[in-house]
Amino acid sequence: MRHNCHRGSLISIEGLAGVGKTYLTTRLLDRYPATDRPILLEEFSKRPNSGQNDLGRDLLRALITAADGDTFLRGGHPATETLLLLAIKMFDYEAGCTQALAAGRTVIEGRSLHSIAVYQSLISHTEDDNAHQHAHTLLDLAAQWRPLPDLTILITDDVTAAVRRAETRDSRRYTSEQWQLHHRASALFTRLANDEPQQITVLDRRHLNANALIDQMAALIDATPKPCMPNPVPGTATACRRECRLQTTT
Repeated sequence: MRHNCHRGSLISIEGLAGVGKTYLTTRLLDRYPATDRPILLEEFSKRPNSGQNDLGRDLLRALITAADGDTFLRGGHPATETLLLLAIKMFDYEAGCTQALAAGRTVIEGRSLHSIAVYQSLISHTEDDNAHQHAHTLLDLAAQWRPLPDLTILITDDVTAAVRRAETRDSRRYTSEQWQLHHRASALFTRLANDEPQQITVLDRRHLNANALIDQMAALIDATPKPCMPNPVPGTATACRRECRLQTTT
């Protein structure tokens, strides 16, 4: 016998601050009828003011408080901060994704595990090759507890243009050290995309206007395959996660 998995797709939209992830995602959602519109999980920057009371938001607020205004949520304990950020994304998956996926709905995460892997690796390692290896280690760790996205869409742009947009949007100026971290993040995102071209698709704003980007995003999402999600928790007898809605055929 074999199993057919019937579930929605799990998509993440990644990229530097200022590349237009929120703008493009909002326009993307408007393309879909209300009855079939993907479920959007807001990215970290919008969570603290969402008005919702949940574990993920409370963990994020604790990190923000400890970071004392640092844009990259650095409170001086990078290993602990990394695990808390991964816990937030685990909570997002359990609370915000599983039921929607089981109902056949597409779920879009505004930033997901790749952002955590990129930025926390760069914070922990000053040498880029070590950060690259560490990013894969963090992704492997996260995948033991929740699935990676079926598709990650990486929006890229000229780093200077993107960060200038972010500064204008947030009414703040980044320090030279923070600028350097953004440049390193852009390079590391690209390296991860080159490592996993089947999972991460790069769309470059320098070569595509907004309409073309949105067209390509929609086409990629609609064409994303939905293989069965294995249950990664050791020691469990369940072969597949409940959101797969398995049907058995011969």
